[in-house]
This record gives sequence, C-alpha cells and structure tokens, in this order.
Amino acid sequence: MKNYITPKLLLLKLVHSKAYAAIMVSACLYAQSNSTHAELHIKLQQPTWEFLLHNQPQPTTELSTQAQLASSESHFASKIQPLLAAQKYDAVLKAFNERDIKNDSAALRQLRGQILLSMQRTKEAEQALLAAIELMPNLALAHRSLSMVYMVEKNYAAASKHLRKTIELGVADAQVYGQLAYVNLQQGQAASAVAGYQYALLLDSDNQQWQQGLLYALINSQAFDQAQALLEGMLQANPKDTNLWLQRGQIALKQQRPQQALSSLETALVLGENNADNIATLAQLHIQSGSANRAVTLLANNITKMVANNNKIEVIDQVCAWLAYQQQWQQLANLTQALQKNTNNIPAHYRSRFAVYAAQVAQSNGKTKHATKLLEEAVNNDPSNGEALLTLANILRSQQRTQRANLYYIRAEALADYKERALLGRAQLEIDANNYPEALRLLRLVAQLNPARTDVLANIQSLENLVRNRS
Repeated sequence: MKNYITPKLLLLKLVHSKAYAAIMVSACLYAQSNSTHAELHIKLQQPTWEFLLHNQPQPTTELSTQAQLASSESHFASKIQPLLAAQKYDAVLKAFNERDIKNDSAALRQLRGQILLSMQRTKEAEQALLAAIELMPNLALAHRSLSMVYMVEKNYAAASKHLRKTIELGVADAQVYGQLAYVNLQQGQAASAVAGYQYALLLDSDNQQWQQGLLYALINSQAFDQAQALLEGMLQANPKDTNLWLQRGQIALKQQRPQQALSSLETALVLGENNADNIATLAQLHIQSGSANRAVTLLANNITKMVANNNKIEVIDQVCAWLAYQQQWQQLANLTQALQKNTNNIPAHYRSRFAVYAAQVAQSNGKTKHATKLLEEAVNNDPSNGEALLTLANILRSQQRTQRANLYYIRAEALADYKERALLGRAQLEIDANNYPEALRLLRLVAQLNPARTDVLANIQSLENLVRNRS
C-alpha cells in the first residue's frame, strides 16, 4: 500500500478551528474599517452668520447721503425718528402702514424695506426695496438690503447680483465683501470665496466670522496647507474653541495625518465635544493606530447614543470584528457586555452579529456551553446569519452531535457567501463517519465553486487514492 497522509488529517487543515470562523468574517470587516483615512469624517458645526446685525435700519437723516426725502415727508420723518433710535420697529411699521408706498420717495421705500427685513418679513421687504430701486436704480443701500433678503431666502444667485451692484456703487466695506464671499461659498465657488474673505479681513482683521469663513473656503478649495496655517493662528487666539479643534482634525484627515486628527479629536473631547459621529470617528482612529483599549472605552462609555444611530452600530460592528480578528478577547468582552445593556434598541440583525462575537469570547475562555447558547440566540435573531450557523455547526461537530451539526451546515450552505465553508464542514462530517464517497462528492462541489483551492484538490486526490486502495 502506498504511503499517504490520511484524508481526515488533511481535511482538518481546511475546516475551521475555534477562532477560524471569527477570522474569516472579521478579515472582510477589518478591511472595511481599515480603509483610507480620508474616508473618515468629522461632523462640524456650521458657523453662526450674523450679517443682519450689521444692517439695522438707520434714522432718515443718515439716508440723505444716498436718497433724499421729499419735503412733504419731513413731518413723517421727524415723527418716526425717535422710534427708529429706540429700535421700536413695530411702531415704525405701523406708521408706514398708514401710508401708501406709491406716494413715498425712494428714501422712505428703502427705510420701509429695512424695517420689514429687520422683522424677518422678507417678502414684504423685497417688494419695498424693489420699489425703491424702481425710483433710484443706483440706490446702493437698497441693493445691499435686497441682498440680505435673498440671503435669508437662500436665493444666493440673486444675493450675489445685488452685492456686486453694491460694490460697483462704491459701498465696499468688510461686511459687503464678507457677505459676497459667503454667497460664493454657498454656490460652490470656493476660490472666489477665498478672495472675498481675504478682502474682508484686510478691512477688519479681527473679525472671527471672516476668519471662520476663510477657513471654510480654504478647506473647500482644498488649500489645506493655507487652511492649516490659518487655523493654528485661530487656535492660539481661542484654544478652547471646540469647533476649531474639530476642524483641525478634519484637515488632518484630508491630508492623511491620522495621528494629528486623533489628537485634535481627543482635545475636542476634553473640551466637551460629545457628538456620536465624532466619537465613532475617534474610536476608528484609535483602532487604526492600534489603541484598542481607548477605542473600546470610548464606545462603551457612549454606547447608548451609539446604538441610537444605525450608522454608529455599524462602526461598533466593525470594531468588534477587528477585535475578534486580533483575538483581543478581553476588549471584545468589554464591548459586547456594554452592548447587552442596550439590546432592546439594537436591530435584530446586529443583535445576532453581536451574539456571535460574545460566543467567540466564550469559546476563547473554554465556555462552550455558553457559546452554544449565544449562537442559538444569534440564529433566532437572524436565521440568515451564516457565521452563527457555521460556528454553531462546528461546535456541534466537535461534540460529535453530527445530526444537528449537519442541519446547521445545510442551512449555511443555502447562503451564497457561506456555501463553500458549509460544504467543507459537511465533508468533514462524512470523513469522520468514514463515508468517503459522499465526502468526495461534497469536496468536488467545493472545487467547482473555487477551482483555485489547491488544498481541496489535494484532499480529493488523497480520498480518491484511499477509496481505490480499499476497493
């Protein structure tokens, strides 16, 4: 008889060890979670733009430089003058409503529009301001106020038109340039926005709003080195500004500098940042840098807010997969235990996956009975969880409970992603029972599915030799 290694020993190299099931599924998820740093993102708060604070209605005496009151309007102007000074706009508007706008000068129409704008009655403000421009097409303050109306309504194209007209008419202060830069930024014209904010800062260098706008424009135009330089100066002036640290982290991610992104997010966390998206991103950065302990602590301490968002549950799933892949069972145990306190808020699909991870922890500690219970729960929560089916089948096979093991292998075989491994498991059962012809049939199916499996081909050849030698 020829010398050969028994097919049982050969095939055992193909069938899953205690941790093999975890490794196979986890490797795929680990590849996803270990994607390029640029795919991670940080959720930033939008700046609070306060343009309207710089466009309050002015007393009529200050309007005379651009639009003159008619002589018949002097009495009305003196009547509303103290109301304007006291910012009693309701009373001013009541007085205007007693007049027909068709009889008013451009100056009063403009003032009416400003009053309405300050009261956020934008449609009425638009009508009044357009009426003023109808009388005086080059009334700069009316164009400026109209740009405000359109900015509030997010009609940025119209706002841009009137801001440019304002500048053409000689009103070119920092506020106008800053507004035009903002409008350009909203329209996706980042390079133009950069120029506008730079002009605004030349005229008002300490304005934090223009600095913030320039920072956004530089980031959106991918001028990351300039953005970084600007941001470092802003941080020196405001080292406790959480959003600046978040922006620093985002710039670092864009430049694929994960350690700086990590340190920036950690600083933001110390300053009070508690957004679930950013905590999840920080945990992923720690995983990528090999700091599993910190990643698990972050996720476990914020588990309630994480499971409230399905996207964050996916991040937890990926971290669990990575921990299983690395066989860091204690950290995986800490995370799965934290999840158990929120099981009612977790979709059944993810409850099933997390039960598999907990079962892998139990297996690593030799608690096979507990692992079996968890895997049965996983299958009940999601009958299509192929990893749970295969792992449970492997445990049952090791306990020589072959009939039940075979049932779970057959269920897993019905799932395309698990068919190959399920067939291998069934083949091992047949070898254990010395049913070599059936084992050969199953292994040939595996070879058809994956012709590159030279190890399977070697096992087929060994079995064929065994069958011939026994015949």
